[in-house]
Amino acid sequence: MKNAILYIRVSTDEQADKGYSLNHQEERLRKYCELHKIEVAAIYQDDHSAKTFERPAFKKLLEYSKKNRSYIDYILFINWSRFSRNAGDAYAMISQLNKLGIDPQAIEQPLDLSVPENKMMLAFYLAAPEVENDRRSLNVFSGMRRAKKEGRWVAFAPKGYKNIRDEKGNPIIVPGKYKDLIIEAFQELAKGLFTMEDVRRKLVKKGFVCSKNNFTVLIRNPIYIGKIRIPAFKDEEMYEVQGIHEAIISEELFYQVQDIIDGKKRNISTKNTRKEELPLRGYLICRKCGNNLTGSASRGSKGGRYFYYHCDSGCKERFKAEVANASFLKELKNISAKKEVMDLYYEKIEQYFKANEKDAKKNISTISEEIKKHQERINSAQQLMLDGAIDLKEYKSIKARYESLISDLNKDQINMELSETDYIKYIKHDFALLKNIDQYYTAADLAVKQQIISSMYPEKLIFENNEYRTPRINEVVKLILLNSNKLEDKKRGLKIESDCQSHVVIPLGFEP
Repeated sequence: MKNAILYIRVSTDEQADKGYSLNHQEERLRKYCELHKIEVAAIYQDDHSAKTFERPAFKKLLEYSKKNRSYIDYILFINWSRFSRNAGDAYAMISQLNKLGIDPQAIEQPLDLSVPENKMMLAFYLAAPEVENDRRSLNVFSGMRRAKKEGRWVAFAPKGYKNIRDEKGNPIIVPGKYKDLIIEAFQELAKGLFTMEDVRRKLVKKGFVCSKNNFTVLIRNPIYIGKIRIPAFKDEEMYEVQGIHEAIISEELFYQVQDIIDGKKRNISTKNTRKEELPLRGYLICRKCGNNLTGSASRGSKGGRYFYYHCDSGCKERFKAEVANASFLKELKNISAKKEVMDLYYEKIEQYFKANEKDAKKNISTISEEIKKHQERINSAQQLMLDGAIDLKEYKSIKARYESLISDLNKDQINMELSETDYIKYIKHDFALLKNIDQYYTAADLAVKQQIISSMYPEKLIFENNEYRTPRINEVVKLILLNSNKLEDKKRGLKIESDCQSHVVIPLGFEP
């Protein structure tokens, strides 16, 4: 009889949203073992994220596996997202377990990894949870950035302000505690007689709580003149927008203080130093000393300009940018994915999103209702305070609790608002890009070229003897290409179960 370790993992949101409770998983796994005549040797339960394998129970599982390697045949779990949400780490752990003679298996997504084609399905199962995490983070980031562009401060209120909600229930900041001390700080600095630390210490004696570093950030923040700073992102440079909140100080006073802090040198050069002729600058390292290479132009004897990548560390490494750029394009041409493989990936992705579209809409509606209920509770508590049924302290406690819940729900709602149609649009673009990566690169502008480089190659490149040392390619892309080549020699295709429950998004990292 075969022996197995049962591994069960949940996180709080998964228990609530997807029904992955510990008891439910254990019941499913035990029934599977009973049906297949497998003896349960041990059970390990985790309530940690699967982004890494630094989980208490999994560490104990691994230690137990090593001590009982001759006894354990399988590690069983419900699906591959229970095992890991990081494709690279998962491959390494699977290899480690295989060396112990142990086969990790998901009972809902069983795979015979001795069959090469099944490794492509493993890419589906492992990559999708990782992409889901990345997409969730990106959605929250995009939602908060969009709110900032609309002039709305979406984070915890800076000193001098407090968080409230307007009549529509939207978050907003208004002047609050420390407002007068903030005004005093700018007025004192504007005199030009005191250092920032002198002013900070003076305010601390009046009850102002702020560290030295945070005080510097505070004085530089345009929030106090009614503006919100939008940080630089991708090709979008940093800029400021007019906020919907009330200013505490005048623009004249704010910029007068900035002049004094900068020694009256506020004009910082924003000249763009990026060159179309040097797309690989920042992505190359020196083959001699390992430092980053830079790039520049030299003027030839006949007046022409010639671009070079070179090292500034004294090792005199230097080569023509034209040659390095052409060799890189040749490297991209060697990357290709067969049409039938990409069509198969796309088919499974489309099936997944169609199956989950109704659940997503239902979850968004449920969250909206929860937000509405919590806001009504705050309003009710406010009325009770006005009627004298509760005191101000009780009201503030109730208000803080439900505002925190509303804030979390707002973030969850942002996560879900990206429609399935948008996902499909991204995937279509990414697949077309992967099949014609060299053509996309040639036609792209500098910013997109550098995005392609960073997405395809997670490590810096080394150029030697007019070619690149074998670069490490994005793990999932590498697996797609590997299976694409193998399928070229196998005409029988790949059998895939139609009731597969996996996420199947491929994290190429490119967006239209």
